[in-house]
Amino acid sequence: MERLVSTGWNALFQLVARPEIDRRPGRLILLLRLENMQILTDRLEQAGMSHLLEQEIMNLRDALRPQDPVKIVAPGLFEITLHCRSWAAAMVVARRVQQHGQQRLAVMGQMIKPVLTGLLIPYPRLSLISKTRLLRQGQKKMESIGPAELGRIILLKSPRDHLTDELPVTIADAVKAGQMIAYFQPKVCCHSGRVTGFEALTRWQHPTQGILPPANFMPGMAEADHNALTATMLQHVLDALTFWDKSGFHVETASLNISNIELGDPGFSDAVLQELEKRQIAPHRLVLELLESMGPINSDPLAHKNLKHLLEAGCRLDLDDFGTGYASLDAIRTFGAHRIKIDRSYVTGCDVDANQQRMLSAILAMAEKLRIETVAEGVETQQEHAYLAQLGCDELQGYAIAKPMPLEQTLEFLARHNEQVDSLPGATSGNLC
Repeated sequence: MERLVSTGWNALFQLVARPEIDRRPGRLILLLRLENMQILTDRLEQAGMSHLLEQEIMNLRDALRPQDPVKIVAPGLFEITLHCRSWAAAMVVARRVQQHGQQRLAVMGQMIKPVLTGLLIPYPRLSLISKTRLLRQGQKKMESIGPAELGRIILLKSPRDHLTDELPVTIADAVKAGQMIAYFQPKVCCHSGRVTGFEALTRWQHPTQGILPPANFMPGMAEADHNALTATMLQHVLDALTFWDKSGFHVETASLNISNIELGDPGFSDAVLQELEKRQIAPHRLVLELLESMGPINSDPLAHKNLKHLLEAGCRLDLDDFGTGYASLDAIRTFGAHRIKIDRSYVTGCDVDANQQRMLSAILAMAEKLRIETVAEGVETQQEHAYLAQLGCDELQGYAIAKPMPLEQTLEFLARHNEQVDSLPGATSGNLC
């Protein structure tokens, strides 16, 4: 694939952009199919069928609330969006609607007893499948319904297992299929205890293998895969910042992992800044986590130019996996990084391992001299949490705070964490971080 130019990145962002997400709880789609359409059409002809469908819609609406719309999406196929808190409640509503739709009707002097077969499909608040695709695949599922299931309501609890056209071959294919999702892991301030931001971590919601971590698919990715994945992860990051703002939680930043592969593209920085402007999100809220393990950033003039452009616009720079990359100190000198993220290999067992303690003390002393903030990654125990806080690390990230989570779960975490923040090890009431 040829290297993308600016217009290429804009097209890529449009490809992966998602419409505003409907986050109402318990959203489901009920498909109801009118059976024996051909027989009814032959018997009633076109005018009679139109009258029959109009009466069907009226009967279905009588069983629903005003916020549950009814549409005809194909001949004899009705789509109803339901909002229920449980599968049991959804089934009760679906059966009630079905019963109303199967009432006898007088059409052109004939009594007709409609038969409706239903398919109940979850359409979650953070659906990974577009509604159009969900309906298309739902129709395919209904075509496979056997005679024994006619006139019944069928539950489809795992659309991911059923609603796939074909398995993706590359990560770029998975992006197009809407299967690359983001989990979010919080960072907390050691001084105040508050959440300073979240890092977006990519996951592949594979059609047959479930949720896959990056280690399962990152090795061997082509340039096109990296570009497509970065584009969709940026959309997830911007979605998250907008979501937190609308939900009333102050989350200052969200982090996006990038490498010199994306930065080496001439149009990358312009495209990112255009996305920020379009979303009306201040650049300083986007943190770029530079994966130096991919190669030294200063080895590519285009990467150097792109990163400088983004930082001058206000984006923040974190050096990820500090201590394991190629040229972290050179990047600090050249770009003025805001934070270094201390790799977990220096964090594990730091509360009991003297060698780890000496390394951490040296890294923190250097950061203090350079006036750079520090984040310790991979903090897995409360003992490590307490030791790092006492040692003077600025921020922490890891399982001791929280595991990576889907976006909708971050609200519960934020509410719970805000209540408990005073009891965190090393937390103070100061204004640091």
